[in-house]
Amino acid sequence: MNHHTLEPEATGTVGDGAVWTQDASGSRTQTDPLRCEFAGWLGDELVGVHPDFIVAGSLADALRASDFSGFELREAVVTTSPEFVSYAGGLPERWERLEPTGRADGNDDFAQRDGMLLVSERALALLNEHRLVEAQLVPAEETPEASRFAHHRDAARAAARLRERAGQEAEADEDALEVARLTALVDALDATASTPPKMRVNGDAKRTVAGDLTLAAAALGKKIEDPAALALLGLIDGPIEINRSGAYQCAYRNADRSLIVGMKGGAVKCVEFTFHPHRNAPEANYPRTAHLIEGIDPFTRDGVLEHLGEPKEVLPPDDGERSRDEYRIGRQRMMLYWKGQDYSPRTVMVGRKG
Repeated sequence: MNHHTLEPEATGTVGDGAVWTQDASGSRTQTDPLRCEFAGWLGDELVGVHPDFIVAGSLADALRASDFSGFELREAVVTTSPEFVSYAGGLPERWERLEPTGRADGNDDFAQRDGMLLVSERALALLNEHRLVEAQLVPAEETPEASRFAHHRDAARAAARLRERAGQEAEADEDALEVARLTALVDALDATASTPPKMRVNGDAKRTVAGDLTLAAAALGKKIEDPAALALLGLIDGPIEINRSGAYQCAYRNADRSLIVGMKGGAVKCVEFTFHPHRNAPEANYPRTAHLIEGIDPFTRDGVLEHLGEPKEVLPPDDGERSRDEYRIGRQRMMLYWKGQDYSPRTVMVGRKG
């Protein structure tokens, strides 16, 4: 009998407490009960737990009611990891172990070779009645059931692409509405609300700082509707953009990326001022250098040290000649990144402590 070769979805991993045995050929397999832990599930009713297999309860019942040869159904203990995510609804509560017992060169409906499941044409016909679209099939030859398997798989993947595209379009629409809302809020902001406060540096009453840095520190942790957060967005030159795929859960950026406002949970998480041209925007220098810290123009490390005193923490130059000074502004922290022996300003980041 010619067998089709099936490689099932492989989201299952060996669970805690698994006990292994080895046959005369040196092949290893779990003893009963088979233990499997899911870190995620894509939706197939046949899953590989190398070198073994499990099937969802509905498929196990269908196999048990069939007259197929070359398999046994036995106990499986299935758990989920703390990070478990299902991409296909609820995970079935019942799973059973599918143990192929047939010979690869025989006439049984199920067999196993090199960790792959071998199935007959009529066994594949039953599998095609269940969800099995993440598996890979190498047909023994072109047959009606092999063609039906490929059709199911291709249709499911096309539907998934459509859902993904629809989700992206919905997200883009949502982003556009959010950009319009924020732009209107910024435009309506009272100009006096953007006046930076004065804050102590490193807790020293004699060392105070005013400018865009204090505005950034005042906005940290604030919702975007807060005047301090809106005033911070007012520093952006050009249209506001929203980037959901960057380093932050949601980041508000200006068109040339010279100022990045990192967002999380709708609140300002950190603020990054870029001096050195951004790799994606050669013209992206922060245009308000003179206002970053009042009284320091041009913006140099010597000027910062004279104005603010010694940093709370210093990271000396590394192999790439990058160094960092860290100050505390009120309850927030400010990190100034320099480059080269001349300590040319590269990036300033204002964020929460810790």
